[in-house]
Amino acid sequence: MLLKGALVWDPDEGFAGRDLSFSSSGLIGPSDDNCISDLSGLKIIPGFADTHIHGFGGADTSDGDIDGIIHMSRELVKRGITAFCPTTMTISEDKIFRVFDAVSAARNILEEEHLPHSRILGIHLEGPFLSPERTGVQGSDHLRVPDIDLINRLEKNYPGLLRIIDIAPELDGSSEFINCLSSRYSISIAHSNADYDTACYAFENGADSVTHILNAMPPIDKRAPGIACAAFDKSAYVELISDGIHVEAPVIRMLYRTVNDDRIITVSDSMRGAGMPDGKYLLGDTEVTCRKGRTFYGPDGGLAGSVTDLMSEYRLLRLSGCDENKVIRSLTVNPYERIFIEGGRLDEGYPADFLVFDGEEHIDTYSSGMSCRTHNML
Repeated sequence: MLLKGALVWDPDEGFAGRDLSFSSSGLIGPSDDNCISDLSGLKIIPGFADTHIHGFGGADTSDGDIDGIIHMSRELVKRGITAFCPTTMTISEDKIFRVFDAVSAARNILEEEHLPHSRILGIHLEGPFLSPERTGVQGSDHLRVPDIDLINRLEKNYPGLLRIIDIAPELDGSSEFINCLSSRYSISIAHSNADYDTACYAFENGADSVTHILNAMPPIDKRAPGIACAAFDKSAYVELISDGIHVEAPVIRMLYRTVNDDRIITVSDSMRGAGMPDGKYLLGDTEVTCRKGRTFYGPDGGLAGSVTDLMSEYRLLRLSGCDENKVIRSLTVNPYERIFIEGGRLDEGYPADFLVFDGEEHIDTYSSGMSCRTHNML
């Protein structure tokens, strides 16, 4: 198919008028049919990739349920998320293996269906290598020190499925863990009480990112700069939940001015209550109340993930006044680069995963060249 007349986004040039074509294989490149569509006056940007998402639409990764993962994939693509990393909670080793079984099977089923869906990039393991002082809703029953053997067994049974591993670098054995595994996975500092020096050492040793910055970690202080400032100084990738709740809009703007263009990554950190009516939902073993766009758990009403999605965050970031090109890059190119996968661009040979906008209104999603609108999914 050949799409003519649209403004197409490129990470180096921004929006520019050009034709976009893709083949029946679902890859950007010369068209192999005679289909031509005029998109004059519209905008095309790469599909969004969410590399930190626990659940959506009533389903949760940690359930270890094949149908639940498939349901997440089919619902997310409707909202412009064309790829995602199903993300675990701190759960038992048996449940971790069950999740890997389910995600692997779901990915195979989705790829064989040849219908629009959000492609599974791999698993984000949030826990169990977290600090007991910063667990939050994760809970502490299944926490453990970094375990290289567990990762090797997962890799042996599910080659290439694991993409991101969260770790508190102050835990015993973390330095060896990071040094041994950082060439194969994105190692991200998360749920940690580490100070600035400990975080800097972790980055120098191979860690490359921070999970949901400014959440589940010490705040920035003028005499205790902490994990966040270490990430800035070491040019680490920075996950940012841009829902205006986990991080307020003025701080979001500050982060967008501070973090390099190629290092900021928008994530949802959403749980099963996202895309659902207000009510009570389980996150792991914890009951969470979802009300008016926010999560609440425990007697103090702490945050327990989000109920947002990347399209909602895109709109909030635009309304907050953040640079448009930097915002789009945080949703497209950067998430892929963090996990060593080519994607998030509309270059020849890349998947034909992209979004069509009429002004600020999202009107269609293409997944491997297949239109959600044509398939009656929007």
